[in-house]
Order: sequence, then C-alpha cells, then structure tokens
Amino acid sequence: MKKVFTILSVALVALVLSSCVESSKKYQALLAEKEALAVENQNLENEYNTTIGIINEVENNLQAIRDAEGMLTVQQEGSERDQIVSELLQIKEKMAENRARLDSLNDVLAKSNRNNGNLRAQIKKLQDQIAEKEEMIAGLQAQIVEKDGKIADLNTQVETLNTDLNNANTEIENLSNQNLAQTDEMNTVYYVGGKLKELKEKGVILSAKKVLQGDVPTEQFTKADKRELNTIVFNTKKAVVLSTHPVESYTLTKGKDAEGNKIVTLEITNPEMFWKVTRYLVVLTK
Repeated sequence: MKKVFTILSVALVALVLSSCVESSKKYQALLAEKEALAVENQNLENEYNTTIGIINEVENNLQAIRDAEGMLTVQQEGSERDQIVSELLQIKEKMAENRARLDSLNDVLAKSNRNNGNLRAQIKKLQDQIAEKEEMIAGLQAQIVEKDGKIADLNTQVETLNTDLNNANTEIENLSNQNLAQTDEMNTVYYVGGKLKELKEKGVILSAKKVLQGDVPTEQFTKADKRELNTIVFNTKKAVVLSTHPVESYTLTKGKDAEGNKIVTLEITNPEMFWKVTRYLVVLTK
C-alpha cells in the first residue's frame, strides 16, 4: 500500500511540474520561435520553388529562341522580310521580359539571408545568354536595315537605269526616224510627163530644150521611191526624156495597152546611174 502511495505521489508531482513548465514564459517563447521558423522555412521553400520555376521558364524561352535562330537566319536570305521582322520583335520583347524577371529575382535573392550562391550563378549565366541573344537579334535587325538600304539603292539605280534606257530608246527611235526620213528623202525622186504646152503651164520647163534646174514645183510631179520605181508607162505614141539622165541607164519602148491604145514604157535599167545627175524626170509626150 505504501508503494502505491509513493507512485501516486511521484506522478502527481510530475503532473504539477509539467503544468508549471507549460505555463512559463520561456516555454511560450520557444514555442512561438518554433512556429516562426516553420513559417520562414515554408516561405523559403516557396521562394526557392518560385526561383526554380522562373529559371526553368527562362531556360525554356532561350531554348525556343535557339531553335528559331537557324530558321530566322535562313529565312533572312529569302523574301519573307515582314515575317522575319515580326518574329524578331516578338523574340526581342520576350528577351526583355526574361531579363526583367531575372533582375527582379536577383534583387530578391540579394536581400535574402539564405546561402543562394548557386542560384545567383545560374541567374548570371542566363543573363549572359540573354545578352548574347539580344546582341544576335540586334545584328539580324541591322542586317535587315542594311539590306533594306541596299534594296532601296538598287531600286533607285534600277529606276535611273530604266529612265536612262527609256531616254536612250527614245533617242534611238528619234535617230532611227530621222535616219529613215533621211533615207527616204535621199531615195525620193519625182517624175512628170506631158505635152510641151502642159509642161510649160506647170512651170516645169521653159522650152523643149530648157528644163528648170532650181525652184522646181514638186507639187506638179509624181513622187516616188527610186528603190521601187522600175518602169513608168506614158499614154502616148512617142516620148522624149528632157531631163538629164545617162542614155545607157534607161530604155524607151513603144507598145500598146490591153485596150490597144499606144503607150511608151520607160524602164530604168540602172537606178543609181539614172538618178545620179538629177532627181527630177521630165518626159515630153507627143
């Protein structure tokens, strides 16, 4: 019985002591510190997870940009300029966003008391990669601007060349027309036939032996091209060439037409010789 009493006494004392400890200020302070440490640990864990998430996101963005680099470089050689410019702007905006998030994250880690050297080193590596990609984007944009300038210069040169070519073509056409006109003029000849009285009235001759040499009334003549004029038919029984033409350069042949009327045919056998002295042929018909 005495033993049982002793055990109960000890238990009662322990219970009393325990109640006193739990109610003491020191115990309450330790308990509050424990809870604060638990909250801080949870906050640090959340902060760490957030940091890792941002780093992973930035790394994924950089990988996407690396995948696009080759395509952008190849496309730049083609004609899809507007698409390239748009994609470069989108990448540039994404890079700026990544840089801002890393800078913000760096500030957070700098204020933290936690040993985060590895994280800060990883962030520094990503920031360097971003700077490298931004430099690459700036280079591509500069190339596009340079190519745009070269294309503009080439377009200006092409326009100038087209203008020069058009002017040259116009000049060539004018010269060709002038040359053609001069050639036609050089090959233009005039002929007229008629009785003595008619020729005098037309002002072509002064007499049967005197043919006008200057101020010839060309409107009284028939105009022709000596390259095409081979024969001339006169409705007469006899014809005499009054103008000066070598006799060996032509022939006069009498004949009749389909209706039996008498005609004289002048055939020019040597055009160059025939028209060498004068371009005006005057024939007296009888």
